[in-house]
Amino acid sequence: MTTTAPLTLVNVTLEYPDGGGTTTALDRVSLTAEAGQLVALVGPSGSGKSSLLAAAATLVRPTSGQVIIDGTDTMGLGDKELTALRRGKVGIIFQQPNLLPSLTAVEQLVISDHLRGKSAKAATARAAELLDVVGLSASAGKLPHQLSGGQRQRVNIARALMGSPRVLLVDEPTAALDHERSASIIALLRQVTNEFSVATVMVTHDTEFVPLTDVVATMRDGKLTTPVLAGA
Repeated sequence: MTTTAPLTLVNVTLEYPDGGGTTTALDRVSLTAEAGQLVALVGPSGSGKSSLLAAAATLVRPTSGQVIIDGTDTMGLGDKELTALRRGKVGIIFQQPNLLPSLTAVEQLVISDHLRGKSAKAATARAAELLDVVGLSASAGKLPHQLSGGQRQRVNIARALMGSPRVLLVDEPTAALDHERSASIIALLRQVTNEFSVATVMVTHDTEFVPLTDVVATMRDGKLTTPVLAGA
């Protein structure tokens, strides 16, 4: 199966051994995220949201189904091929930025491109561009402890964009932020989704900001409801 959408999940099932049986984390989940589309993934704790992100990021292999990234069915790829695909096509924004304490904001971005084999000059230019996009040009030389929680999350977002991904996967980006900073981070994700034409899937507990998204999908007990237009 081929698709023009950056991200497509088709009947994805994910099972884990559990004592003498199995636990179904994902139950025949299907989801499509188009370029320039911000999808909000909501639902109670333990419903399967994090499992869906992990499967979409190719960090775990589903028991069955298809995870298709930019037209490539990932189910037949080996570990090295998956790593290469992830570095080139997928940006991941974790709940905690996990910035390296000894590196400045710009160095956090440059080192991620070093892993992709890019030259330091090209990486530095790209990092400066992205820090400007996220509003941190003036803080490029600051260390993580010199940045606020919202600023660290902005570095996290910029770092995820360094590889020019087709897919952006975001896990609870506002969990540790106050209301004002949360609103600015969701607005920034809306902006970069449009500006870089990425397909963004965002797990969030904060339904107040759902109107800024395009599509809302709800998970419960490993099942995904039919996604609906935000505000519909």
